[in-house]
Amino acid sequence: MTTPLPALSFCVIEDTALFLDLARDHYFRLPETANAAFLASLINGVAFAPALHSAGLDQFVSLAPLRAQGGGIHPVEAADLQGCGFSPSLIARALWDQRAIERRLARRGLHTVLSELRSVLCSRHARRPFGAEHAALVKAFEDAGLVRSAVDRCLPRSIALARLMAKSDCACQVIIGVKLRPFAAHCWVQAGHLLLNESVEEAARYKPILIL
Repeated sequence: MTTPLPALSFCVIEDTALFLDLARDHYFRLPETANAAFLASLINGVAFAPALHSAGLDQFVSLAPLRAQGGGIHPVEAADLQGCGFSPSLIARALWDQRAIERRLARRGLHTVLSELRSVLCSRHARRPFGAEHAALVKAFEDAGLVRSAVDRCLPRSIALARLMAKSDCACQVIIGVKLRPFAAHCWVQAGHLLLNESVEEAARYKPILIL
């Protein structure tokens, strides 16, 4: 049985804690004093109840312990899509699934959709290495961006891609990352050390705040 997805996650960048409240689809940081108290209360990167109390995050105390995100993710290279042809049927599937995820996010909210995704990603027991079939799916999502712009749609695009990859028995992770100055958030999919729908250079600009 999959452990429920907490409604709060966080990472630390340059001595600043950044939080993602999944229930409200809201990123936030703490006032300077509360941030210092929170960081001082972390134990090996884990926020127990006292750390959340010290930061004034009493509403999230029941979620403790929460571990800072960002470790263990080391993308090395982008997936090789050379040799993948242009597939109208796969492109249509990519567009359809992305629109379906957009509608579901609007109706059900971020926490529910990501909880469902986590269950899908964890429920697949047979794992196959990334191969030609999976590369064709990734290429279809890339080509779909020529039909419908992928700008500001990284989240539904990544969720839709990850679901199809999981259904094809390829282990993958969806990663939401953030950067501090200026603040920005981004989302992409990885299969091990392979980046599927982002460049290594772009992903390196962000620190993971949620890893599924």
